[in-house]
This record gives sequence, structure tokens and C-alpha cells, in this order.
Amino acid sequence: MRFLIVVLSLAALGAYFTKPSEGDAEAVLREEVMIAVAKRELGDGQSTAETLALAACKLRPDDCYDLLRSGLKLAYTDRTLFLRVDVTGFERRATCYGAYNTFVCPGGFKEG
Repeated sequence: MRFLIVVLSLAALGAYFTKPSEGDAEAVLREEVMIAVAKRELGDGQSTAETLALAACKLRPDDCYDLLRSGLKLAYTDRTLFLRVDVTGFERRATCYGAYNTFVCPGGFKEG
């Protein structure tokens, strides 16, 4: 029983000291947005102007994130041992979790 308590305590300490920052979350968000653009998920069924903007993103991916980021809302929730990030925008949403210097966004951007 002591061994289990020690292992769980070490795991909790490791999670606390390796929790990703909001800057790390932005980097993962950028990656997820670029994947969504590559799959043509964002902007489907939108106006012509938005469709043209997304086409421009495919041509200039470095400038794309700044354009799309302005349409996204992020909510950071610090849960002591991990960071939760809720992303909404473009009629899509994603929930990401960060722990041990890693972010996971199960399902990526979903309609909603």
C-alpha cells in the first residue's frame, strides 16, 4: 500500500512540475488549426469571402494562423495537475488537456 501511495505521489508531483503553459497551448492550437485547414474543415459552407481567406491560408500558411486566431475564443482552466483549454470558433469547438509537457486534443475540432 505504501508503494502505491509513493508512486501516486511521484506521479502527481511530476504532473504539477511539467504542466504545459498557455504558450504551449497556443502552439498546439496552431497545429490543430492548420490540420483543420488542410482538411478543409473550417469554413465549409461559409461565405465567399471566408472561403477565399481559407484558400489564401493554404497558399501562405505562416500568415494563416494570425487570421484564423482572431476568430477563435480560448478559455484556459488551470486544474493544478493539468491545464484544460476550451477552444470555440467557426462553428467548431475543441477541448484540449495538457500534462507532462504534452497536449492532447481528443477528436480535434468538432462541430458544435
